[in-house]
Amino acid sequence: MTRHPLSVRPRRRTALAAAALGLALATTGCGATDALVGVHPAPAEQPASAPLDEDGATVIATRLLSAAAADAATKGDAGHDARAKVLAGDALTMADNTAARGAAPAAATDLAKQPEPSVLAQSRGREWPRAILATTLDEATSTQSLHVMVSREPDQPYRIEASVPMLAGSRLPSLGSQGAGAPFVDVTDGEGLVMSPEKAYGAYAAALGRPAPKKAPAGVTTADPFGQALEASAAVQAKALGKLATLEQAHEPVLDDALAFRLADGGVVTFGMMRRTDTITVGSGAKELVLPSRYSGLVGKKKVTRDLRLTSLEPVVLVVPTEGEVAAIGATELLVSGKGR
Repeated sequence: MTRHPLSVRPRRRTALAAAALGLALATTGCGATDALVGVHPAPAEQPASAPLDEDGATVIATRLLSAAAADAATKGDAGHDARAKVLAGDALTMADNTAARGAAPAAATDLAKQPEPSVLAQSRGREWPRAILATTLDEATSTQSLHVMVSREPDQPYRIEASVPMLAGSRLPSLGSQGAGAPFVDVTDGEGLVMSPEKAYGAYAAALGRPAPKKAPAGVTTADPFGQALEASAAVQAKALGKLATLEQAHEPVLDDALAFRLADGGVVTFGMMRRTDTITVGSGAKELVLPSRYSGLVGKKKVTRDLRLTSLEPVVLVVPTEGEVAAIGATELLVSGKGR
């Protein structure tokens, strides 16, 4: 698949330029001796020209985010079909599971509250796939989110493929220069990086495991708000269970729909998914565990005598540098299923 760069938009908004008009020449009804007579020299090909200006990209981003919000709470096949018109990849997976769990954000029902997106970068050139990277700020919660919109083929519209809230205090490094853009990077490509995005997710997932690994994976840090929150939550649960049960947490990268883009300094920002499994095993000193309502409704029973397994989806945005440690700048989690015995 041809990979195509993103171009970073300048901070200052410029006036909207006049749209270029395409001239279609119809040959139907022309005689065999008819000919096309040149009037002006053919325009020079500009393979590095942007397919959209900032205003056009903003219009697309606004439309997609509003449409996604409008159908966020609709369940079943009807909801999925509506969301699939504007979402794809990990974003669609998260939206479908959010609707199924009845956890759609309250703002989704009020389009007037939808924050206006700011375009950070977009594709340059004439090849596909093409992408738009935008950000929104939810003023009610002061939460900044990153959104990636991608058009995979000339006959396919842009769809949101990733939408992840940023972590408190995090920062997205510069995405290339305005002229060169930020090229797509395959998640298996580690050239010039401390590791490939694929290996970065593997290392980050392993470092988050509970019990903590005896030897922490090299080249990655979990000293971010997401990693710290998971560690604190696991410690509280383990203390509450005491000797009656044990808690294990395993994170598995799911990268079929992962995206990655080159940064200005040669590093990479990558959007991917992890699946977390929390396993609570009933100890020999306990007859059963009574489940909180949050879990009993999901599992379909109020008590377990052997174990409880809870599955959560975790969209995570990582920055993979050319030197130093891999770090998360965006993440969230959604509890999607459970099973108890």
